Amino acid sequence: PWGLVVLLTLQMTPPFLELRGRGRSTRVFAIHMGLCVAMLIAGLALLQTSEPGGTRGLVAIGLLTAAVLIRSGCVPVHCWMTDLFEHATLGTALLFVTPMAGAYAAMRLVFPIAPEEALRTIAIVSLVTAVYSAGMALVQREARRFLCYLFLSNASLVLVGVELATPIGLTGALCVWVSVVLSLAGAGLTLRAIESRAGRLSLGEYHGLYDTMPSLAVFFLLTSLASIGFPGTIGFVGAELLVEAAVGTYPVAGMLVVVAAAMNGIAVMHAYFHLFTGASHPTVISLEARWPEWLAVAALSICIVGGGLFPQVGVSHGYHAAVELIHRRSHAFELRSSANSLPPGAILHDHE
Repeated sequence: PWGLVVLLTLQMTPPFLELRGRGRSTRVFAIHMGLCVAMLIAGLALLQTSEPGGTRGLVAIGLLTAAVLIRSGCVPVHCWMTDLFEHATLGTALLFVTPMAGAYAAMRLVFPIAPEEALRTIAIVSLVTAVYSAGMALVQREARRFLCYLFLSNASLVLVGVELATPIGLTGALCVWVSVVLSLAGAGLTLRAIESRAGRLSLGEYHGLYDTMPSLAVFFLLTSLASIGFPGTIGFVGAELLVEAAVGTYPVAGMLVVVAAAMNGIAVMHAYFHLFTGASHPTVISLEARWPEWLAVAALSICIVGGGLFPQVGVSHGYHAAVELIHRRSHAFELRSSANSLPPGAILHDHE
């Protein structure tokens, strides 16, 4: 766990240095990330010195949960992510958020030891974030902010699946995780390629870019639809598993997952039409994708479509990982049940 905290802290350094080097304000990013690191350190320190099931242990789990929510950009502590997409380069923002380190921290630090109440809190906050971000993606008038909210909504669905604590829910969450990383990384790379030709793009008008860059238009549509689980893409099976698990556990939660996915789909088509259809703007030079762009986005597209047509391998690995996570959680609670015979911090040491 301490190694994970160190790595999470080091990951925050490049975006901070870039924001400062570009002369942009680092206040929002530094406050949120500093608070996240402080809560992680305090939570782990308390957990190592507390009695299993005691008050200090519950406080420690609460601090770790809050740190995970901040790092994942959940509402209402999500403004650092929109600020990062707005002021940093798009490449740096994508490298920082798309691996979803917050979800990884939730699986490693919170899920094995958190009581049901803590998991339910994360699930509720994540559901609210998913629906809220999907609604915000619908009304954005700037392409970067649209991509940011689309990512936030889909990443929150991963946390929902994690906190369902069932094999199907965890399998769906892991599959959606891989899908979101691949698809939104591809969408971000495509948007970056478009920005290199046309600058930052507004969604308040129609740009008609399909005539000048049809391949980038196809890549953008494919990768964006894959993030919402379009049939034939890598996200389809994961989204189905996630909805099935959510409906079986909390019917209202399943309904909200479907609502968030539907709004994200509308937002994707809204952005596509505004960027690539409408008035035509002929150019005297070619704006088609260059071979490095083709290579990068085509490789991601092959993974997205291949994972959708042959999902068995990914689902099988996800299921085995989900079973192992649930086994570790059960083992940790077995240790907690014999707390009278354990020294302080034994659960954390066993987890290590």
